[in-house]
This record gives sequence, structure tokens and C-alpha cells, in this order.
Amino acid sequence: RTSFECLSEDDKGELAQKIAPLICLDDTDESAKRFDNFMYGLILEHLEKKSSFRQTKKRLQAVATRLERKASISQVKEKLQLIRAIQDDEFFRLNDTIIFEQVRNELRELMKFIDDEAGTRLIKTMLADPIIGEQEGVQLEPAYDFEDYRSRVNRYIIEHADSLTIYKLTHNKPMTTADYQELERILTQELGSKADYEREYQDTPFGLLVRKIAGLDHEAAMQVFSAFINEQLLNQAQINFVNKIIGYIEKNGYIEPIELSKPPFDRPTSVTRLFDAKTQQTIMDLIRQVRDNAAKAVM
Repeated sequence: RTSFECLSEDDKGELAQKIAPLICLDDTDESAKRFDNFMYGLILEHLEKKSSFRQTKKRLQAVATRLERKASISQVKEKLQLIRAIQDDEFFRLNDTIIFEQVRNELRELMKFIDDEAGTRLIKTMLADPIIGEQEGVQLEPAYDFEDYRSRVNRYIIEHADSLTIYKLTHNKPMTTADYQELERILTQELGSKADYEREYQDTPFGLLVRKIAGLDHEAAMQVFSAFINEQLLNQAQINFVNKIIGYIEKNGYIEPIELSKPPFDRPTSVTRLFDAKTQQTIMDLIRQVRDNAAKAVM
């Protein structure tokens, strides 16, 4: 035991080269093993009190956020309490190294559900990087963390769905100037800076961003087109098309008119073939109204 009280560089080299290879893990789950490696790194940074721990902590919170979206999977649902706890900074103020090992054990087998997300693929590369300079003893500051700001925005909108401004946006109610200014304050002062918002969301209007994240209430989406459906003598194909628009708005918060010429609206029959010019214009006016209610404020 006394040999481990002060390890020399030679001792570390002997452990790495001769002892470590003796350990064999018969685990074929690559995603779980990558998570093991990540958590061991986080634990080491915590023990050594490295400034890079903050960045690694945010990466773990981002993983938890992605896992929470998979709550419909029974294995993930069982761990939902821990997954949600990780997303709160209070979890890390416990300053308990053992709890990080618990996180590793509890969540490692759930990593495959993230890796299986559509469009997610692992890319391995071998890059040769010539050393143009070297400096020792200086800890690099973590890079700007987009996921950190994005997570705060997403969490705020979900947790404050009943606030007046967000309620208006998710129920297609017009915003007042005061509503717009309050939303701007939250997104560019309370949750981050104006620069954070512009880096992440460019020039997206604040209200449209909330709609993208929270969607539109089902009844509110139906109400937009209820009078149109009742007043028009629509056939089944036309009704199906309108229902497709309603479903899209409900999920995405709004729709741009140009989207009606793209999938899934161009099949099996396009809007120009289903409706006459006057009816097309009515539909365009309705979807612009939905968008404008989130994009701009009224006096």
C-alpha cells in the first residue's frame, strides 16, 4: 500500500504498460465503454480540481438532456429521476466523487439509445498535426459551449410553459410590445447574452424560437383552420391536406408558405392542384397569421 502513496513516473509507466493490459472487459457495447471512459475522465478532473471539469460537466448534462428525450423507452424511464437531476447544477455542488461512479453505472447501458438516433454516426479519423508551438503549465480555457446556452433556453421554455408570454406563443395569441421585451430580456440577459443568442440562433425572432421548441397547442392549431374548413366545401383529399398543415404547425410551431411546395406537402397532390387560386390565398393568409403572431408584437 505504501508504494501507492507516492508514484514516480517510472511507477506510472509500469502500471500502464504491464498491469493495465491484464484487465480484460468482455463487454461488446462500444457506446457504454466510451461512456465509461468519459466518466473516468470527469472523475479524474474532479479529483484534481481542473478547470476543464466545468466543460466536461456541461457535456454530461448535454448527454442527460438527450437521454430525457428518450423517456418513452422503458429503460430510460426507470432512470429519469437521475437523468433530470444531472441537468441541474445543484447536482454537481454535492461535491461527491462516488455519485459520479453511480452515474456511470446507472447510465452506461442507456448510451446505445443515443447512438441509435437517426443521423448519428461515429466517424473515426487519423489526423497528423504538426506542432508549431508548445507551452507547459498553462491550462487552456474551455471553448464557447453552445450546448450550455441551448440547454438553458430549452429548459426555461419547458419549465415556464404556463408563463403569460410563452402561453400566448403556444396558443397563437398575439404578443404585446411588453411581452416581446420581456422575452428579449430573458433570452439575451437572464439566460445568456445577446452574442450567445446570435451565435446559436442567428436572426431568428424570439417568438418563433419559442414556437420551434414548444410547438403549438393542438386546439389552437385546429382553431386556426376551423372556420376555413366549415365554410369551404372540401373533399377528402383537401381535408387531408389541411390536416397535414395543422399537424406540421402543431409540431413545429409555424410553417413558412414556401414549405407547402416541399415534402411532405407535394405528395400525393400539390396545393396548386388541390385548391383554386382564391382558396390557396386564404390558406397562405392563415399560415402567415400564425407565424406573425410569434414573429412580431402588436401595440
